Amino acid sequence: MGWYDRKVRQVRDLSCGDTRILLELEVRRLACRSCGKVKRERLDFLADNPLYTRRFAYFVGRRCRQASIADVAKELALDWHTVKALEMQYMQAQLARVGRPGPLVIGIDEIAIRKGQRYATVFYDLDRREVIGMVLKRKERAVSRFFRRWGKKQCRGVVAVCMDLWAPYLNSVRRHLKNAVVVFDKFHVYKYLSDAIEAVRRHEQQIADDKTGQLIKGTRWLWLKAKANLKRKEQYTLAQIMNVNRRLQRAYVLKEDFEAFYASEDAAEATKFLKAWTRRCNQSRLEPFVALAKRLNRWSHGILSYFTHRITNGVSEGINNLIKVLKRRAYGFIDFHYFTLKILDATGALPPLDTVGHPHF
Repeated sequence: MGWYDRKVRQVRDLSCGDTRILLELEVRRLACRSCGKVKRERLDFLADNPLYTRRFAYFVGRRCRQASIADVAKELALDWHTVKALEMQYMQAQLARVGRPGPLVIGIDEIAIRKGQRYATVFYDLDRREVIGMVLKRKERAVSRFFRRWGKKQCRGVVAVCMDLWAPYLNSVRRHLKNAVVVFDKFHVYKYLSDAIEAVRRHEQQIADDKTGQLIKGTRWLWLKAKANLKRKEQYTLAQIMNVNRRLQRAYVLKEDFEAFYASEDAAEATKFLKAWTRRCNQSRLEPFVALAKRLNRWSHGILSYFTHRITNGVSEGINNLIKVLKRRAYGFIDFHYFTLKILDATGALPPLDTVGHPHF
């Protein structure tokens, strides 16, 4: 192997105050005798883009934590795509420094990322309240692909998983997290309960006479509110409706009584309550509640596991709001890998790198 050519190149480095610093250095290309290709000599202090030093790339990455790509590009007189590439290198270095987390308790939840039922699946470390990964779609194959990339060691270390009552998630977890107990998220259970009472309300409004229909119309949120949070006027409105509609009265009583389920002291007490409550649902002759009872009985093992591990995906609510802010600020992310890195960085999973005294400089 011999020199192919040598060129003097100017490489941008960190500025000194308002003065832009350019390093002038010789870059050599080598002719490989085995493959016949010409390759550039690798210099560790250069970024992936050889027109910039690595510490300048990391400086750009740190600036992008507080400002948008467009703002940083304007500030440093750089192209938008150059800033994004330098920030990507910074975040990749952060990810390599952190390594692969090994949480004991994880959460799995979905988030809408585009219009038209386009979802991503987000994985959380529930103890550290951080995102550990994200995959496009919420299908079993996509979730399994994440666990395979995550590694067998990390999968074996998980003792509990909190997630929705969603078969693709369950199938993937059972295949890859063999030591983990599945806990179905109680907030999703409450969502199914809310859906059931709303289905009853809509049906009763449709079949009611004009006077009763007008009384029921627009009361959706009253049925979903906790009884203790109702104002006096709201209590009066609900009492009026239940006086003329016994089916809605039965639905409301079932919904309010379910509050005692998660107040149970242990799994044995909760099991007894769930059996009695689902029996009442079947006897109510309210189709949405009959369907809910079947669903809860089918998934009862994961629902009752809550009383062993006491975990929820409540942490995901705040993180998902942060993800939505990031998405709106960028008007959506076309580059899903970049979007994932930004989420990891914003939620604290990627700690900032120090530029001073870094071994590569």
